[in-house]
Amino acid sequence: MADAALKPCCEATRAEMLEHIREFYTSFPVIRDVPCRACHQIIKLRVYERPAPAALQTPGALPPGAEPLGVDQLLGYDIFADIPRDAIVKHLERYEEQPPVWRRRFKAGDLICREGEYGSTAFYIVSGSVDVFLAAQLAHAKSDKREGAGSGWFGLIRTFTTALVPTRTDARDEDVARRWIPIDADLHLDYDHPVGQLGTGDLFGEMTCLSFYPRSATVRAAGDCEVIEMLRSVLQDLLQRRSQAFRARMEDNYRRRALDTHLRSVPVFADLTDAFLDHLRGRVELRSCEPGEVICRQGDAADNLYLIRLGFVKVSQHHPGGELVLSYLGRGQYFGEMGLLAARTRTSTCTALDHVELVRIGKDDFDLMVARFPEIKQRLATEADARQRASRLMAEAAPEVPLDHFLEQGLMDAQNVLLIDLDKCTRCDECVRACAAAHDGVTRLLREGLRYDKYLVATSCRQCTDPLCMIGCPVGSIRRRETLEIIIEDWCIGCGKCANQCPYGNINMHEFPAAGSSATNPEPPSPEKKALTCDLCLGLSEPSCVYACPHDAAIRVEPKRFFAPQLYRANASREAAPR
Repeated sequence: MADAALKPCCEATRAEMLEHIREFYTSFPVIRDVPCRACHQIIKLRVYERPAPAALQTPGALPPGAEPLGVDQLLGYDIFADIPRDAIVKHLERYEEQPPVWRRRFKAGDLICREGEYGSTAFYIVSGSVDVFLAAQLAHAKSDKREGAGSGWFGLIRTFTTALVPTRTDARDEDVARRWIPIDADLHLDYDHPVGQLGTGDLFGEMTCLSFYPRSATVRAAGDCEVIEMLRSVLQDLLQRRSQAFRARMEDNYRRRALDTHLRSVPVFADLTDAFLDHLRGRVELRSCEPGEVICRQGDAADNLYLIRLGFVKVSQHHPGGELVLSYLGRGQYFGEMGLLAARTRTSTCTALDHVELVRIGKDDFDLMVARFPEIKQRLATEADARQRASRLMAEAAPEVPLDHFLEQGLMDAQNVLLIDLDKCTRCDECVRACAAAHDGVTRLLREGLRYDKYLVATSCRQCTDPLCMIGCPVGSIRRRETLEIIIEDWCIGCGKCANQCPYGNINMHEFPAAGSSATNPEPPSPEKKALTCDLCLGLSEPSCVYACPHDAAIRVEPKRFFAPQLYRANASREAAPR
């Protein structure tokens, strides 16, 4: 939404966010404009400006054992050696109270960072090695619809037990064989054994540092090691923009060690041979994009395939009614194949949401790949067809004439909402109790929310067509089916990013018993959290909240169709109004 279209309350809220960012950080990404429908929760969203860890919030405070680094010390490291001395001096002079870069030394077994925690720094390994792993159980939350005794009205509401279930025993529609889990380093973790190692010259925590996302993995010193920990300004302003040695080191690390795993982590490219990967190694291009930068535009010639190495990309199409968001893509995903396969122009516009690092495969190499590996071409074509079907479904459902109030309630984005007819509702809360009874006492529904016409739009998952909850997951564990239903994958680390992102508060964090300690994580176990969304009581004839309402006040609807008469009347009145 353009700035001119923002209401005064939105402008004031955004200004407050910017002031908060300026207080804690020296540089910051573009703030996403949020329509007024979510203005009252925009501070809760705070996508990019989560305050630094407690140890860094006090001016001048550093983590335990940290040693601030001066100009001469920095120039002694190879990655800083080719940066002009006066540039480093001027940069450090901006930080009188809070040093922007420091050195830390760790012993074997020392914890460096923990998955799910928020931070604002990146780590460069000067010497030694670190173990990188996921401590979270690899399972997703599921309510067993086959069990449970009756409760509620006449004992007809069934209660279910919510438990953690691995994909191997509970495969869901459109699940693909997943072997690799993306994390915030030039490394992917094996799904069957999510443990890896980084060594001298490696960088980790880049996404957390640049975009203030939660840590994607737990990192522990494998032996004595020394690291340089830095704030965003040092990583971006000094190293990425001024140090050729640093850029060359990072690109070499990626091409030499991570490109193979990155490509093979994408299921459609799993069958690429070592020989062809060696061919690509020297030919792919690495591209950086800043927040808001258009990577490719709808209607442009299709000339490259892109793989996302870091950050998040919005995929959208332009329609007469405005922009239609098709998807949000993150690390390990790809785009651009549809135009290349059909030898036509781009079907969508792809825009960087934050700092994005891409791997660009040119058209000649793409054509060579699909010619040599027909099975890959077939998989790409199948995926392209699925994306086209999903795009058509969303385009058909979008009304041609948006209504201001309809937009403010977020109903344009919703494909399935729980409405409560306030003329019929007696405020008995049976719908809420039924939801809680059906899910181990943890309700996924609140009888509160915004209002449209005579209906209350209850707080329950809307299966939005523009799912903000998918932005920022540090391990890519949230996805959307072709039906637009939101799915939480096994490797959710319980950081709560998706719950914070949802403008309507419709994602809950459910606590489960800990799995116990392990060789990689010897600390005493603590309760584990996983994200949960409403599954519409899948497997039953209708949702428990709707079934339990004694007055037929609760209904599940597709809002653009349900409110079509109001939209039609509003359109007619607009056209009839004098201009």
